[in-house]
Parts: sequence; C-alpha cells; structure tokens
Amino acid sequence: MEIFNTIIIIVSFLAFIISSFIAPLVIIVIMFVCVFNSIKSYRIHRYFKDNVVKVVSNRLEEMSEASEKENIYVDVSKDKLETFNTTDIDSLKDFFYDIFYKFETAYNNLDYNTMKMLSTKQLYQNYYTGISLDLKVGKKRVINDIQRVNVILYEIDSTIAKQVASCVIEVSYINYMLNHKGYVISGNKNNPVTEKFEVVFRKDFERDPILKCPNCGASITGNKCEYCRSVIKDVEFKISSIKRIVK
Repeated sequence: MEIFNTIIIIVSFLAFIISSFIAPLVIIVIMFVCVFNSIKSYRIHRYFKDNVVKVVSNRLEEMSEASEKENIYVDVSKDKLETFNTTDIDSLKDFFYDIFYKFETAYNNLDYNTMKMLSTKQLYQNYYTGISLDLKVGKKRVINDIQRVNVILYEIDSTIAKQVASCVIEVSYINYMLNHKGYVISGNKNNPVTEKFEVVFRKDFERDPILKCPNCGASITGNKCEYCRSVIKDVEFKISSIKRIVK
C-alpha cells in the first residue's frame, strides 16, 4: 500500500513537472504562430498595395485619360462644311439644335406625330416602345426648361445617296420621373441638370443616284443643282440616334 502511494506521488510530481514545461511551450508556440501570421499578412498587404493596387490604379487612370481624349470634340473644318453647300457653321448648329429641341419637347408632350416626323423609323420605334413600357407600369418621364449650353458639329458626311451630321449637344434641363400617383421617383423637379448627347442627323435622298436637273438638264449629285441652283427635292434631316455621353 505504501509502495502504491509512493508511485502515485512520483507520477503526480512528474506530471506537475511536465505540465510546467509544456504549458509555457504551448503558449510560446501559439505566440510564434500569431507573430508569423501577422508578418505574413503584412507582407501580403504590402505586396498587394505596392503591386496589384498600384497597377490597377495606373490602369484606371490611363483609361480615364483615354476616355477624356475620346470625348474631346471639335467643329469640322470649313472644307467639310462646303460638302453641305454652306460655310456658316453657326447657322448649321442652330438648325440641328432646333430639330433636337423640337424632338425632346414632343417626347415630353407625348406628341407622337411630331416625334415620327423628326426621327428615323427605328429611333421613333425605340422611343415609342420605351414610353409605352413606362406608361404600362405607371411611370412618365418629364423634361422641362430645356436650355442650350453648347453645340459642336464634329462630323459630317455627304454622298449622292445621303447626308449625315454628328453633333454633341449639351443642354441644361429639368429631368425627372413620376409614378402613377404623380410623385417624383427619380430625378429632381426643381434643380436642372446639365448633360451632353451625341446626336446624329440623317437625310436620305430617296431617288436614283444621278439625275438630270428638270430646269437646266445638268447632272446633279445632291438635292440642289450646282448650275442653276434649283432645288430638286425637299428632303428633311431626321434624328437617327441620340446617346447620352457619360462623364
């Protein structure tokens, strides 16, 4: 019995000694792992910051600069204007802006006949579909107080079959959406916003490419005789596309 008690005492003592060494060792190991992970995390963070973030940031900056360069528009040259039988670019800008203004006003007033008259068939159908879907769910777009800010006529093209003019039109206007109860659900009915649009105007000559002037018999390639200045056919410009320029 005394031997058994002695063994128990010895085992307990050894267990105490072992636990006294193991516990600090476990704590040291845990601390080492934590410090190692912290250093590793710091290195990963530093690497990510110095490489990935920097590369992405530089790329975004390059894309932003490229986008700004792409959005720099200038008026066409006088030589280009002559293909439209004019050198008065201001009058041409006024002419195209007037079409745009009338179209937007008709859109606000749901004047479908005027919209159809001022736009190509495809553009009119796109707007008509959008308006119909909004009205179906009880929404209506409201555009008021349209004020001209700037117009840039940056591209024109003239052939025997068509004339195309591309403009950047910047306007300040009230633009908001109403629900079926008349409450504003987007936009602001009091504060105007300023936005830019790429607007393309198109005139198609619906006739054979080369005709004889009925007045003097000369060959013509446009809608006006270059010799006697007779107007052959009164064809109107229509809007073929309107795209908002996102800043």
